[in-house]
Amino acid sequence: EGSDNDTFEDDEETSMSSAIPSEVDPLDYVYTNIPDTTHILKLDANCKHCKAKKFVSETDGFCCHNGQIELKQPEPIPELMRLWSSMDADSRHFRENIRFFNGHFAFTTLGVSLDENYTNMKSGVYTFRAHGTIYHNVHSFGPSSRPEHLQLYFYDDDPTITHRKAATKQLDQDVVKKLVDILKENPYSQQFRTLGAHKDNLDDYRIDLNTDKRLDQRRYNRPLSSEVAAIWVEGSDLAKRFDRRITLCGNNNERHSIRVTSGAYDPLSNPLFYPRGELGWHPKLPKRNVPWEAVLHPQLVHDDDEDTEGNSRLCVSVRDYYCYMLQTRPAILNPILYGARLLHQWVVDMYVKIESCRLRWYMKNQTQIRADLYKGVVDAITSGETRASVVGVRIVLPGTYPGGDRNMKKRHMDAMAIVHTYGKPDIFLTMTCNPKWEEITNELLPGQTAQDRPDIVARVFYGKLEAMKYMLFKKQILGVVVAYVYVVEFQKRGLPHAHFLLIMDSTYKLIIPEQYDRLISAELPDKHKYPELYAMVVKHMMHGPCGALNPKNVCMQENECKCRYPWPFNENTTQGKDSYPVYRRRDDGRRAKVRGKMLDNRWVVPYNPYLLWMFNCHINVEVCSSIKAVKYLYKYIYKGHDKASFSIDQPDADGNIDEIKRYVDARWVTPPEAMWRIFGFPLCANYPPVLQLPLHLPNMHRVAFNAQADLKNVVASKNASKSMLTEYFKANQEHPRARHILYKDFPGCFTWQKKKKFWKPQVERFQIGRIVSANPVEGERYYLRVLLNHVKGKTSFDDLLTMDGVLCGSFREAAERLGLIEADNTLDDCLNEAEQWAMPCSLRRLFATILVHCEPGDVRGLWDRHFEPMSDDY
Repeated sequence: EGSDNDTFEDDEETSMSSAIPSEVDPLDYVYTNIPDTTHILKLDANCKHCKAKKFVSETDGFCCHNGQIELKQPEPIPELMRLWSSMDADSRHFRENIRFFNGHFAFTTLGVSLDENYTNMKSGVYTFRAHGTIYHNVHSFGPSSRPEHLQLYFYDDDPTITHRKAATKQLDQDVVKKLVDILKENPYSQQFRTLGAHKDNLDDYRIDLNTDKRLDQRRYNRPLSSEVAAIWVEGSDLAKRFDRRITLCGNNNERHSIRVTSGAYDPLSNPLFYPRGELGWHPKLPKRNVPWEAVLHPQLVHDDDEDTEGNSRLCVSVRDYYCYMLQTRPAILNPILYGARLLHQWVVDMYVKIESCRLRWYMKNQTQIRADLYKGVVDAITSGETRASVVGVRIVLPGTYPGGDRNMKKRHMDAMAIVHTYGKPDIFLTMTCNPKWEEITNELLPGQTAQDRPDIVARVFYGKLEAMKYMLFKKQILGVVVAYVYVVEFQKRGLPHAHFLLIMDSTYKLIIPEQYDRLISAELPDKHKYPELYAMVVKHMMHGPCGALNPKNVCMQENECKCRYPWPFNENTTQGKDSYPVYRRRDDGRRAKVRGKMLDNRWVVPYNPYLLWMFNCHINVEVCSSIKAVKYLYKYIYKGHDKASFSIDQPDADGNIDEIKRYVDARWVTPPEAMWRIFGFPLCANYPPVLQLPLHLPNMHRVAFNAQADLKNVVASKNASKSMLTEYFKANQEHPRARHILYKDFPGCFTWQKKKKFWKPQVERFQIGRIVSANPVEGERYYLRVLLNHVKGKTSFDDLLTMDGVLCGSFREAAERLGLIEADNTLDDCLNEAEQWAMPCSLRRLFATILVHCEPGDVRGLWDRHFEPMSDDY
């Protein structure tokens, strides 16, 4: 995936890799060419449709899809707005304890696993870091020694609010009383308070919660109390008033979960954000200019679970809805943006809801969309089976799902394909968000800090990231970049950071230590020559302190710094024994006080002065000097969505493999990541793009089909027998130029037309091809890959099998006739190729597989030739 920076103006290219002017001290050259100003992310004009504030880095449709989304703003409640926005003592107390207040007044309970190291912090950076899934449960109101949640509303007509006082002893009781009065307008509260007269005899009473209420939120969004709930006595005619409901009983304490597709999900859980019971998202929320009747048409009305994202043409998707809700609009006080710690909880909750909707679609379509081998479909027809619903294998969480294990593995393989084509990366760069950027602080509301506004943090970091890409790839400030990958990640405390791996043009390759010194410094600059830069290095680029100065620093493992600080003094940059550079760190007397300790050059994190000055944040710039370092870095940046690791091939006790459940169970989500995903910002990209080329034996490619399809029609389809490989053979028949190109190199000269399934003889945008992997244990498929990597111009599988006019009986025989397979040579080739991308543990597993299944003649020689890459441990 390339970078699209056309929104930036192209200035004259300025590279730091040019020749050193004769008048500049070579040891000082890295500090020359510092920009005059730091980067400022500018605000764009407000959206002409919804009036949302926007940064120049954001697209026209970022906030409301160019006017397609229109939601009526709720009428503010003055006293609640004062609590949200003023600096009065009671308002500050309200906001400082907002999660306690909201949890107390919520009608539901929150079920979530939290990282207690960050969620209950009394000091430091608070982060609502959630693990797995989130549940909102509502409980029946049977006998209880202490009323909680919705039961407390039964007593709210009591002016003494004794029951609430008993449950909120640590909170300001005046604020509690104000909130009781404010929420008397809430339709759920109005219904539940009517049970106050019967609170001593509730056994026969029932409450039906309407979980299917839908309102046209473009015109109004305040339901009546009779629309959200009904109270009735066992045997009454009022029973079953709502089509979809949860029934709560007065004679038990059963727990019920609120569905994520219910419009009641948000107001039941967050009454302080939705004080009048305003509905949240539901799947039948129409876009602007779509008649309300159109989304309620009988042909479109069905179980919400069947359509968790809504009809994309007519209805607002769940992600677009919450992206709209998170916008800043002048003259509109949005309580969500004042929520601080409750905003943390809300945005993680809403993002998990978005993922739940998407994953539910995959889960519900497991039996509808199937894929199987073309040959398998033909065999099924031959045996008399024509029902598609009983043929095929499940595809649980496909490689297209961002953050899934298959997706991360694919991206790692694609990245290594880029290395195989262009060589190892030259530069590893990490950019971390600075919460004190003025673009963030300028947008904070009175009394807020950056940690209160993960929405602004995410939006500003995205804008800065786009500017960084512009500087690297358009202005070429470090030299000409021919290929790159980058990944955005989120620290446990939530701040986003981006990792870049850059492959430079041959003119700008970093080969010798003198070249490293022209781009990278690991020293404090002269405080008198470069006072502003010195201050930035002290603020952003000093490690720790750790070790003896601070044994409890987060980098400490077994009494040693995992980053190896403090590094020893070093007069000149050298190439280290472990393939990493050892940067110049002179003992020149320069020191700085950092977190109460005096530190010198041994503690400086390597940086590029130009980029540090330009972006005023932590930017670590390092030289990549070997394939070992590169593979470690690729593993590091593609270690996966922030989750516990697991094997996607390991079945459960029943023999089933549920990748969706494992993805959910292993997931950690923080507020800035939730914001990033809700805003639709990309998590990673690479250039050039990589096209994965399938590898299959004759009639063994996969065919996708609907479970209700007739298999005879599937086979009769023109496209059913086509794959990239079969159409590669066909292109060799039709285009003389194609006959001189290997299959793996085809995407560089031809473009695959996905819908019509053919290779177009021109390049619409350059791509790298990557044939999917195979190992010798797979037999014929492996030898087919060997042939495709060496033989050009073949027009069919039979043509590929034909050598000197003789049709061979197998791909292995054909490869032997060409001299491609002398046993140990083939195994060497297999291991050599795997060493380009595989981690040492995978190489060891492959070596063991070869020993068991391939019977190599010279085991010792094979071991000696591949010992080093297999013996690494990273």
